[in-house]
Parts: sequence; C-alpha cells; structure tokens
Amino acid sequence: MLNKPEEFIMSILAGIWVVLTFIFCRYLRLPTDTGMLVTTLTLLWALIFFLLWQRGKSRKIWPIFLGLLVMCWWRAIYWSASINILNADNSIINNVSWYGTWPALIIYALIPVIAGYLFKWYRYKKQKTPAI
Repeated sequence: MLNKPEEFIMSILAGIWVVLTFIFCRYLRLPTDTGMLVTTLTLLWALIFFLLWQRGKSRKIWPIFLGLLVMCWWRAIYWSASINILNADNSIINNVSWYGTWPALIIYALIPVIAGYLFKWYRYKKQKTPAI
C-alpha cells in the first residue's frame, strides 16, 4: 500500500492531522461525543482523500474535499451555537443561534469549495495567457 516514500510521508501527515484535530477538540472543550465525531469524520476524510490522492484522482476534486473537511466540524459548530433554556414546566428548549442553522452550515462548506475552484480557474487562465 505504501510503496513510495511520498505515500509514507502523506500517511504520517494525515495521522498527525487527525491527532491535531483531536487535541484541538479537547482544547475547545467540546463534549466527548462531539469531539470523537469530529475526529472520526476527519479520520474518514483523510483516509478517503489519501486513497484518491494515491491513485491520482484528487487533482480535480480537491476543493470538494475542503468543503467536506468543513462539514466534519458541523456538529461542533452546532454545539457551540446551541443554548439550552429551562422552561417553567421543567422542559428544555434548545435555541440555536443563526451561525448554527442549516443554511449557515451549508454556506460554511460552500465557501472553501467555491474559493478552491476560483483558484483553479485563476491558475488555468494565468497559464493560458501568453507572456509578452
């Protein structure tokens, strides 16, 4: 599976990324289930992206993976936006601020995808422009 040195280096970097994600979740004092979900989704993301990169199929879709990496953090964003309010009849109401709603979460994921494809388009246009 790891036949080339760059594959070994990339797998080590992916592992470090997942460990740093876990440490960052602990630093933010996320609940254990939320932190483990974010870490597990990041591990899955890194594994899928590594396998696609290894086969040379990530060149055109890397901006999508940036959006998917943001999606790994949706649960943490939602948790930070949630406010639990105790009602008079001892029932809990979960209020969510605007930055934890579905439209905002989708926009957060679309921003790196659009920026990545704009970057690819800019580089493509720059290569086609002849130097004078």
